[in-house]
Amino acid sequence: MLSTSTKPLHVMTDEGAALVKYMGNRAGLDALVSELLAGELAGKVGLRTPDFAVVDIPIIETSDPFVTVQPGPAFFSRWEQAQSLAPNSKLLASLRDPGDVSRLVVFDTWIRNKDRFADDPNGTLLNYDNILFKADKRKTQLLVIDHSHAFAETSLEAEMHDDWATERVVYGLFNEFLPMLKRSDVKSAIDTVLALAIEEIETICQSTPVQWGITAAVADRIAELLVRRANLMSEWMPDAIFAQLELDFDGKEE
Repeated sequence: MLSTSTKPLHVMTDEGAALVKYMGNRAGLDALVSELLAGELAGKVGLRTPDFAVVDIPIIETSDPFVTVQPGPAFFSRWEQAQSLAPNSKLLASLRDPGDVSRLVVFDTWIRNKDRFADDPNGTLLNYDNILFKADKRKTQLLVIDHSHAFAETSLEAEMHDDWATERVVYGLFNEFLPMLKRSDVKSAIDTVLALAIEEIETICQSTPVQWGITAAVADRIAELLVRRANLMSEWMPDAIFAQLELDFDGKEE
């Protein structure tokens, strides 16, 4: 068992090692919902996550007497041999697709993901461990993991309201990303989000197991707010990122 908020299990499966987030975890059922929705949506916008699946599990006894692994559908994520991001990391320079950086900032902002980077009045949250670099020949491939606290801090039902869509806060913007961001890449990433059909987003939001407690009404509400937030982001997000960066890092106007 790992010591993070959801107390995931590190297990061996017939498909190799995996992390398992389960019903009964301390972060609640919404953490499982957020993991599944974020994983599906990340793939739609061109970001890579470790392979994942929802699989029914039995009761599992652990060494922690305060943790109960309940039977039912659990979120499995393949355990990858990869390196985490680090302050002043050189791994970014070897990315096969540097546009992944803009895609990640746009994605984290879209789903209001505080699991990686959030700059708020309560202090800046930095979680370098939620960005992985996997070897890809002589390059590296960016993998994003751990979205259990995306979308909402308390509960999805309580926080998915109009303010969720209209908030103007950029997430995922590590200092190490700043030299790599281009206005054209940010716009392209937002356009990719905008190109997703509402029906596709609705299908993803409605795909969670019934045991995780998301009603059809809440699922539809999440989908509606995702669409609205994406449209509003196209108006404010590029300027929010580049307002004080009128010149790019080569000293040329972009």
